[in-house]
Amino acid sequence: MNRRLATAAASLLLLAAAVATAAPASAAPGSAADPAAAAGAPTAVSVRGTGDTVLTSAFRDFAGDPVRISVDARAASSMDPGSTRGHFHVRHVHADGRLVADFEGDITCLAVGGREAIATGVITKGEAPWFPGLEPVGQKVSVSVEDDGRHGDRLGWVWGALGQPVSDCQGTVPFIRTTGGDFTVRG
Repeated sequence: MNRRLATAAASLLLLAAAVATAAPASAAPGSAADPAAAAGAPTAVSVRGTGDTVLTSAFRDFAGDPVRISVDARAASSMDPGSTRGHFHVRHVHADGRLVADFEGDITCLAVGGREAIATGVITKGEAPWFPGLEPVGQKVSVSVEDDGRHGDRLGWVWGALGQPVSDCQGTVPFIRTTGGDFTVRG
């Protein structure tokens, strides 16, 4: 290797080392000052919050029913479902106060894109008295969230317990506006 090329290579190595050590220790992960973010490393994703809604006439016999959905899920990145951790809880009460379904479980997959998130999971505890003979425990669910900030969020869901197939990180568009609560989507 000629002397000029060796000098240029050594200069580049020194410059790279100086840049790597010059990043402030307080650089937040995912910030422009974070070398991992600059290199395109995946960033952590999450969806957290609770949303209340009232079912519309599209839900026929359940129109007017209040539903509350809570989700607290996080993952190392949208491309790493194996790192997903979290919990969900769903409570659906008929307009006359009778319990339709109340179930909760563990989040198994989280996908985030912009202000939207899809969290899928498995029911670990619950009941569905409105549906005699239906065993919700062990069934998969999907909850979709659109974080619209202070303008009211949107929700969507798919319940495997009702015969709708649910695969990891599969969801539907968030189709119903929340009437209370707030979700925060990050990632």
